[in-house]
Order: sequence, then C-alpha cells, then structure tokens
Amino acid sequence: MDARKTTFSAPGKIILFGEHAVVYGYPAIVTAIDLRTKCVVSKSLQNEVQLSISSDYLFNKPSAELKKEYIMNKEQNEFITQDSKYEQPVNPAYYFITEKILELATRKKYPHIHINSEIPPGMGLGSSAASAVATLASLSAFMELELSMEELNELAFEAEKIIHGRPSGVDNTISTYGGIHLYKEKKFSKLSIPNFSSYVVIVNSGIPRNTKTYVEKVVKSLEEDTSKYQNILEEIGNITIIAKSSLGEGDTQKLGKLMTQNHLLLEELGVSHPILTELTNSLVQLGSVGSKLTGAGGGGCVIGLFDNYQKANRAVEEMKNRGFQAFISSLAERGVQVE
Repeated sequence: MDARKTTFSAPGKIILFGEHAVVYGYPAIVTAIDLRTKCVVSKSLQNEVQLSISSDYLFNKPSAELKKEYIMNKEQNEFITQDSKYEQPVNPAYYFITEKILELATRKKYPHIHINSEIPPGMGLGSSAASAVATLASLSAFMELELSMEELNELAFEAEKIIHGRPSGVDNTISTYGGIHLYKEKKFSKLSIPNFSSYVVIVNSGIPRNTKTYVEKVVKSLEEDTSKYQNILEEIGNITIIAKSSLGEGDTQKLGKLMTQNHLLLEELGVSHPILTELTNSLVQLGSVGSKLTGAGGGGCVIGLFDNYQKANRAVEEMKNRGFQAFISSLAERGVQVE
C-alpha cells in the first residue's frame, strides 16, 4: 500500500534516580515522559526531499511562527535553507536518518518531513533522541520499510552518536520502548510497576547544562577526596535500589522522600546550582512529596513528584507565573507509536 501520510511520535525522558553514580557502575532509573516529538511525513510537492521543523515548547509563540524549512542537498551532505533568518545549519543527524532510509527503500519517493517537538532541547530531556526515533519511524513507514523496534533503536543510536559523540544509548532506548527502566552498565531492565496515581512536574530552570563538564567535575572531586565522594556515589546507588522496590509497591510517599534524599546527595557531590535548589524547595512548598534535579546538573531541569493531578497542575501554573517552563507528566509513558 502506498502511504500518503505517516505520523509517529516518540517520548522524551527523565532520570528519576542515580545520576552520576551510574557512571561508576551503580544503577539508574529512567522513565519515558509525556512530552513528545511528532514527525509527519507526506509527499513532497516540489519533487525534492524537504524538511521542516517547529517547536511547541516555547510560550505564546505559535508553531507556524517558528517553522523552519530545509531542502536536502546531496552534494553538501546536509539540509540547506535559503532563508537568512536561520542560517545555522540543521542538525546533521536528520541528514543521516533521511539518507539511510532512502538508501534502504526500494521505491523512489520524495518525502516532506515535518518534525514538531514539545521537548525543550539541551535540558537533559532526550529531545534529540525523541526526534530521531519519531523521524525514523515515520519516514521508514512512508517509504514502506518494515523496521523492527530493535533496528529502529539501533539507527536512532547511530544518529545520537553524530550529535553527542559517545552517548550512553539511554535516551534512544527509552524513546523507542517507553516505560521505566533500570539501567546499569549498558544493560536495561524494564520495570513492571502498578497503576498508581502519581505525576511528575518538570520545571526548566532555563540554565544551560553541559553533561561533560559535570561528569569531569565529579572525576576531579573523586581524585581529591576519594573516600568522601565514593561514599556519596554509593549512597545514591543504594537509594536507587530502594526506589526500585518502592516503584514496584506503588509507594508514592516513599518515592518522594527518596528523590529528595537523592537531590541532597547530588548537592553534596557538587553538581547542583542555587536556582535548582530554589526550584526543588518551591516544588515541595507547592505540594510535591519530593523533588530533585534530573540529569547532569548545573542547570537543566528539576522534577517534583505529586500524589494527585490537581496539586501537580497548580504547581505547573505557579511555575509558569514565575516565568519558568513547566510541564506535567505521568510515569512510564509509551514509546514510539503511530498517531
């Protein structure tokens, strides 16, 4: 069947427990979130491979206003634009994905690829992986390729390498399969959790983060005081193991306390920021049962766990009133899916 239009979406992710300690062999718990990137592929009306990108995460700006248009240029091995308003080259992973799928396809078509994301980039929420997974799924379906989930994940991992150099594979795996996973030493275990009423509020601090900088900061701290910082990492690892059990029991209150403990340990590790601490405290004041930074630290996002939707929604509105981007999500959201 000749697909006229295909639409798939893929989720972002947050780290619930175990940042930094995971680098040293301890486990981390990662979950898919209900912030998604959608990719719609249709037939190009220009007989050229076209790419357009828009964003839904910015306040008070319609997507159409932010839409960027590109055309595939095989001589330059990139997507190019004629519009001087956005001269910055498009993410090279999009060229890799498009070229790879067109190469694998047996039928020649000129697709128009439109990517629209709810996930702020550069904040540790897996935006690039979600874009890669959604684009691969939608484009391969349009080109009548039947990729398995494993093949989709592997190609998304290759796309992530183009962007990040040496990614862990966590972001693309969570975006592909969804759910909550225990991750340890490059192995994933999907966790079975009960349906319990808990919601995560994600607040974007607006402070850019740099994973490499803070990973190296922890390395230096360990060299200067091995005993102290090794104990902190071990405590984070222990909290993650306890949190795994709490998830299985559906114990929201205990999970919240563990999140706060995890955050305090990350502060001791030296990877927080005064704004992140202020935001975690604010979320507790607004009714969360626990909160922490998520990701490498130094900036990016904080998360707060809430035991009912109304409280979580009020917290989101209050954070928006204070000028922060804020979102609400349930845990263990679905992975890549047709829309």
